[in-house]
Amino acid sequence: MSAAKQRGANAIRAWAFLDTESAPAADCVAFQYFENGGIRFNDGPQGLERLDALIAAAEEFGLALILSLVNYWQDFGGMSMYLRWLGLSGDVTAFYSSPEARRAYRTWVAHVLTRRNTITGRLYAEEPAILAWELANEPRCQIPGGREILLDWTAEMAALVKRLDPVHLLALGDEGFFYRKGSGHLYDGTYGVDFEAVLALEEIDFGTYHFYPQQWGLSGNLEFAEQWIVDHIAAGKRANKPVVLEEYGLKIDGCRVNSALERHRWLHRWREIVQQMDGGGTLVWMLGCDAPDTSGYCDSYTI
Repeated sequence: MSAAKQRGANAIRAWAFLDTESAPAADCVAFQYFENGGIRFNDGPQGLERLDALIAAAEEFGLALILSLVNYWQDFGGMSMYLRWLGLSGDVTAFYSSPEARRAYRTWVAHVLTRRNTITGRLYAEEPAILAWELANEPRCQIPGGREILLDWTAEMAALVKRLDPVHLLALGDEGFFYRKGSGHLYDGTYGVDFEAVLALEEIDFGTYHFYPQQWGLSGNLEFAEQWIVDHIAAGKRANKPVVLEEYGLKIDGCRVNSALERHRWLHRWREIVQQMDGGGTLVWMLGCDAPDTSGYCDSYTI
């Protein structure tokens, strides 16, 4: 947080989830786990008190938090963990359609949003350091009818969040894929995400979009970032809502990005485009640290 603040950041996006298969060992941290036939919350020092501390520290540093409530991916548990807990088979997209999974997620959301911070004494719904909640990190629904399933799930869960916490902002937390015909996999609905339809939901306050050109098959076309940014900001203006480039990154691959300096130039250029277009902001993925307790939490995009 100190490093982010020194570099001019005013917001940090972090996880409000950390799920494990079973009860964690004494020295392991988990927010939720499965035990004796049910999903359990860990409210103690090795559980949600860690999230209490994050929120309190953000307030101390003058940083705003965007907190995501579940992961589409398997990192730190995610939607597939819910399915394993509940004994449900099938693709991870069953998380959206299964009544049991929906119920378990609603229970988690209610537990988090009504939690009282052990450090600040405030309910999470009252915390000034929280800027926004996100329903999920990078949700996708890549099955026939996935767009409608994901939209239905989003509408239901967004309404729940707004009932429990009408104060803070809310986003879906998606990658910003469009649902238009014949325009390539980022635009044609391949991932079951409809950025514009999500943005049109009343309870959704702002849109999110990500950009990983190397991962998305655009290594030779880094300039495409400008079109991607322009399209999202334009969609936000039509909906009269801000949109945030909340994840973006480049690997140093020895091709078009052959050094940390070259990476910096590209990232800086993309931030400039967002600023010039009056976008809602940018959050680079991700800042890292070589301290012993954090050095393992990094990937090839880490700065």
